[in-house]
Formats: sequence, C-alpha cells, structure tokens
Amino acid sequence: MKKLELGEIVKGVEQTKLSYLYDSYSTSFEAKVLNAVHEQGKSWYVVLDQTLFHPKSGGQPTDVGELVIQGVKANVKKAMLVNGVVVHYVKLEKELKIEKGMSVRGTIDWGLRYKYMRRHTAAHLLDHCVNLVTHRINKTLGSWLGEPTYVEYQGIFEDVLLKQVEEKANAFISQGLEVKTEFLSKDALKEILDSPNAERLPEIQVYRIVQIDSFEKIPCGGTHVKNTKEIGALTLKKTEKVEGGFRIYFEV
Repeated sequence: MKKLELGEIVKGVEQTKLSYLYDSYSTSFEAKVLNAVHEQGKSWYVVLDQTLFHPKSGGQPTDVGELVIQGVKANVKKAMLVNGVVVHYVKLEKELKIEKGMSVRGTIDWGLRYKYMRRHTAAHLLDHCVNLVTHRINKTLGSWLGEPTYVEYQGIFEDVLLKQVEEKANAFISQGLEVKTEFLSKDALKEILDSPNAERLPEIQVYRIVQIDSFEKIPCGGTHVKNTKEIGALTLKKTEKVEGGFRIYFEV
C-alpha cells in the first residue's frame, strides 16, 4: 500500500500510545481497534489505541507477533509509523470483519524483540566508544539493527582503531552498567544537542532520552536492555566507507 493510502488510514485517528517506550520488556497488551481497512483476502491494516509493536523506524526493524480479535488470530507481519500512528499489517488465520471498537490482545515475538534491544543498546555503546577512541564527537548518519547490523558515522576512521573500540565496548559491557531512560521537553532537549543523532531528530514535543551510565544522553524511540551485561559479547566485524563517512558492522 502506498504512503498516501496509509495516510488515509490514519487520517483523523488519534496518535497511538507507544507502550514499548515505557517498558521494552512487556510482551502482551490489551487494546481497542480505532480503525481497520481490509486490503484483500485475509489481510488487513489495523490501528489500535495503544501498542507494544515497535514499527520500523530509527534503524530498528519492525516487531512481529500476533493479535487476537474476537477469538481469531491475526499474524502481525509488520508495524508502520505514520504521523504518530502505528499501523499494523496483519493476516488473519480465518475470515473476520474487523471493526472499530473491537477488543484486541496483542503479543510480540519476544526472541526477536530482545535481539533488537541488545543490538540497539550495543549501537549506543558503540557511539560512545568510537568517540573515546577518535577523541571527537562522531555524528551518526544512520544505522540498521537488522541483518547485517551496522552504524554509520560522519567523517573518517582508521581501521587500526577498530580493535580498540571493540575492547573498550566489551569492558563497559562486562561492568554491568545501568541503561536509564527519561522524558524531556523540546526545550530541555536543547541542553544535550551534542548527542550523536541530534541533527536527525523529528519535530515532536516530548523526547525519550536513553543514557548508559553517565555517558551521552541520546534521544531515542527504540527499545533497550536495562543493563549492559545483557548485550553479551560485542564483535566488530569490519568498516566500510560510505558517502560522507564510514560504517561499522557489528554482532552481539
């Protein structure tokens, strides 16, 4: 479905409560259908008042899982964020006309979610360690937490430094550092505009901030672990030059 059509689905619908921002470890939730559009066959686009499904955004892939509506299972193939509204693309296991107001129970694929949580926190830790080793703030150009996993930075990087970055990151991981979150207003955010991704932030009123120990405060809408030990061993695979900077591939 084209973006314009997705825009029609969310037109006039209130923004979705993004429950995963407050608890990345929850796996199931109750919600109400705010809108539902039939695509074809058993495939539907469903908008809920709240969701634990993280949509593909900020370099993090979509969550998958299932919704149960009127006793019928619907496999969530992907979640998409459109104008602050999460649209769930689902395929029903049997025919059902989904209507506004219906009650829904959703469950995410925890194994996949936890993998993305570990990778996302690892990416933030990588930001910090790249800055330490290069002795400068390296602005992020982008990232991808699917396959293969990487973070892109502005500037240049000497491959000889890769091992140093990996060693520092694993040292921090083994220390079991706390990963904290807080919410800041747009004005309060101005105090931390030296964060690696500051130039890529959307225009919203309240931002969620993620901070590992006392490291950089990074505005982020992704899911994270609570302690660096949960990341496990971090392996930096290779670097690659990209337009305007460099890319570091990693695994956890």
